[in-house]
Amino acid sequence: MNQKTQYRALGDFITDGATLANPDAEAYPALLSRGQNAPLINFANAGDQACDVAARQIFPNGESPTLATHPVYSLLIGTNDVDNEGAGAYEQTFIACHEAALSWLALPVEYKTLAGASGFVADGPGALDSANGWNAWTTGGEGSSVSFTITTAQAGAIYAWPLMDDASTATYTYALDGAVAGTASVQPSPQMATQNGATRSLGFLRWASVPAGTHAITFTQTSPGGSGVSVVGVGSPAVGASGQLPTVLAGTVPYQLHTGANAGCQSSDAPCLAYNSDIAADAALLAGDGLNVRLFDTRRYLRGTDEEMSDATHPNARGQQKLSEAVKAAWDAAK
Repeated sequence: MNQKTQYRALGDFITDGATLANPDAEAYPALLSRGQNAPLINFANAGDQACDVAARQIFPNGESPTLATHPVYSLLIGTNDVDNEGAGAYEQTFIACHEAALSWLALPVEYKTLAGASGFVADGPGALDSANGWNAWTTGGEGSSVSFTITTAQAGAIYAWPLMDDASTATYTYALDGAVAGTASVQPSPQMATQNGATRSLGFLRWASVPAGTHAITFTQTSPGGSGVSVVGVGSPAVGASGQLPTVLAGTVPYQLHTGANAGCQSSDAPCLAYNSDIAADAALLAGDGLNVRLFDTRRYLRGTDEEMSDATHPNARGQQKLSEAVKAAWDAAK
């Protein structure tokens, strides 16, 4: 007997179904769950931004797909980022959190080397941090390091997931096979400081076109003191294990009603278009690496008309039906 495909929805107030009379029946994840015959868990939280997704939705709920059992994921995020933070500098923080969430969900655990598991080595002071479900190794002194070994079957990208922390002053280097690729601060710039309170979330680093073979990714703390760099693990689409990869559907920021308010995209669509360019680029980057990440364009279906919206930003039941059609088109194309 074939096991039903499971569906996990992640996002903000739109995915949560805010303003709907019956979100459990009318929000687009519920419509998709019925239409695709896929049992649903909806992790979305009203008000969440991209940096809340890993911090408040993925890791506290232990979402870690495998080759054998993995859901179809949808992630519709960005409306609160653009409306609260605007386009410009904050987009870099948005991109880091968005790419981190997408890549984590799209890569099964068999393609990852995680802190504390086989292939992980720590040198110097440090400890495993399991708070919030991160299970990240945190270095505890200048010169202390963590190293993750991963073996790939073909040339391709290698990813790493260090944590970002608004309150940290720690700095570090990151290296591939002993060659330092760059330096970084644990504190993101601009800080994430989401309206729902996330100040610590999953970051993302990527090495492109790494030759096949066994590789070591090393993080070394360069700042003094006990507050260091926390790393969840590394992974690669090029590991080459057999099996179907998880499907992750990434959505664009929907249209908003142009009310004239000087907030987000209510006076001009330009900020939303900037974020949508980022979202499309993130999906294309990961798909180009071989992951099953697909873009769903909300704007091809939901036009943001008065008939589809409860207010400037919240789709009504009719608008939610349009969103379900957008996700379904990408879901069907990914099969």
